[in-house]
Amino acid sequence: MRYATLLAGLALALVLAAPARADQATAMADIRSRPGVLDASIDDKGNLWVVVKNANISWPQYAAFMCDVVRPHKARVFISRIVDVTSVGRGKKSSEWKQLAQAACGG
Repeated sequence: MRYATLLAGLALALVLAAPARADQATAMADIRSRPGVLDASIDDKGNLWVVVKNANISWPQYAAFMCDVVRPHKARVFISRIVDVTSVGRGKKSSEWKQLAQAACGG
């Protein structure tokens, strides 16, 4: 009896986890379709990393706009971070990237 309950609980957890991945996939497609966005990713801590070309725009407003873009997708993004393309690559870690701005996406 306990084994059946455990299996039912695991099956329920798998079913509930699937929409989160789908939500992130649709959010990523929406973000990548925006002009000026070269790449984007969402890490396991809820950080949205958006790599952009450097342009004359307000980066804090753009970071807040990215929060607005992902909100309808319910993709579990807590912080939107805008990163300059010139600081990404050559094996650099995200902690070494030049952040142009960030915005809190939570409520």
